Amino acid sequence: MRLLGIDLGTTNTVAASAGHAVPVSFEDDRPTLPSVVSFLPNGTSLTGTAAKRRRSIDAPNTIFSAKRIIGRRWSDTKTQRFRERYPFDLVELPDDTPGFETRAGSFTAKEIASMVLSSMLGVLKDLGQTFDRTIVTVPAGFNGRQRDATVAAAQAAGLPEVRLLDEPMATAYAYMNVSNPVARAGIYDLGGGTFDFSIVDWTRGLPSLRACESDMALGGDDIDQVLAGWVADQVLERWNWDLRNYSEVYARLLAECERAKIRLCFFDETAIELALVDPDGPAASEELRIQKEMLDRLSEGLVRQTFVTCDRVLHKAGLRVTDLDAVFLAGGSAHLARVRDGVEAYFGQAGRFELDPIEVIGLGASQFSP
Repeated sequence: MRLLGIDLGTTNTVAASAGHAVPVSFEDDRPTLPSVVSFLPNGTSLTGTAAKRRRSIDAPNTIFSAKRIIGRRWSDTKTQRFRERYPFDLVELPDDTPGFETRAGSFTAKEIASMVLSSMLGVLKDLGQTFDRTIVTVPAGFNGRQRDATVAAAQAAGLPEVRLLDEPMATAYAYMNVSNPVARAGIYDLGGGTFDFSIVDWTRGLPSLRACESDMALGGDDIDQVLAGWVADQVLERWNWDLRNYSEVYARLLAECERAKIRLCFFDETAIELALVDPDGPAASEELRIQKEMLDRLSEGLVRQTFVTCDRVLHKAGLRVTDLDAVFLAGGSAHLARVRDGVEAYFGQAGRFELDPIEVIGLGASQFSP
């Protein structure tokens, strides 16, 4: 029986089979599909990379980061915080469920996830890939309602025999075949919408979860928000113009800040062209230069917060950092220099990323034997 492993991520969705990533996008033949859906004026919709491009031109109808509220209630404080920070028209639907109001109607986060997974499955089928079972990963901190919503989304997309696997366990399974044997490892997972720190024990052969804690309100999206706030402050100070006053402008700013953050994973400096953010604003002819050191300073508080979670998990497990044989990195934000430096300083050893942190959870899911 062929097993499909899926990391249904806040930012990207990854698919893998037998420990190898599989392409889920015809557009760029990559194993990552942006978890974005855009509803077009002509009544159709786009998913993935094509949808992500529309964040800058049609923010209210281009839904991203929906995983942050999948399975949550409208009355949940985290839903209300999401509503305040993202450029969507979030409305209350029956049964205390939040919904994204778009030109095509109202959609729950579960329905958005199902659309992403359905698009991914369509690409796999067109490539002649068929599967009998599916393992979909979820943050270890997901509650029953969030887990049920994830399963329902996968089933609605047509995925066969869906089972869930906690993300830290998926990372552990991925590293079983590429790492020297370890007795205990920490798994530091900073994804788009969630931070997990887990301690996995291999002393009995197969990995088992010894302790774990999730911060469901901390992820790479929050670094984008901090950077966007800094850019908006600079524009307000220099040109007396507040980019936060206009939802579509702020949506473009968030998109440009995400791109700048990614570039700063590989380069020492980049720029945000304000014409791409606010073409009619007084700063449209300008650009703001951003150095890696500036991003490090802006993200310092968020990164430091992850180690508060690490403290609690180690205490819960009755261990010290010196008791860990390795620290494995997962999540796209593990590419950030400030994160890697912080991990090395806290644990006294460099984080391991022989496997791409963006793909590792999907790879591990595809190697899990229930």
